[in-house]
Amino acid sequence: MSEMSDMPTRTVAILVVEDDPSVGELLGTVLKDVPGWTATVAHDAAMARSVFQQVEIDVLVIDINLPGITGLELLNQLRGEPTWRAPAVILMSAVEDQPGVREALATSTAARFIAKPMNLDDLVGAIRETVDR
Repeated sequence: MSEMSDMPTRTVAILVVEDDPSVGELLGTVLKDVPGWTATVAHDAAMARSVFQQVEIDVLVIDINLPGITGLELLNQLRGEPTWRAPAVILMSAVEDQPGVREALATSTAARFIAKPMNLDDLVGAIRETVDR
């Protein structure tokens, strides 16, 4: 066996926060199909916080329009968690000109913004870009 095959493969853990169950299921399925990636889908902020506290997340994909809380508010809450390890953040929304999005992107709070409906290849590419940094 070569030395390279003995090296552990790094798994990228992705948390998708999407309130639309069909969209969340589609995104989870697509992301899990990428070798070396795992994806968990949370449909609301409470579920996202719970997953975030239990799993070391490498990439957060957050819908900005969530029920009861914005994705940006959720991001700020997660940043206050003791388990925060500065994962890459990708924001998504059907409305591109959301308040706070430009600021989040400018301050590197978020790595990317993807407009919905999205091209799934663009999402996979954006995640690859963030984990390859």
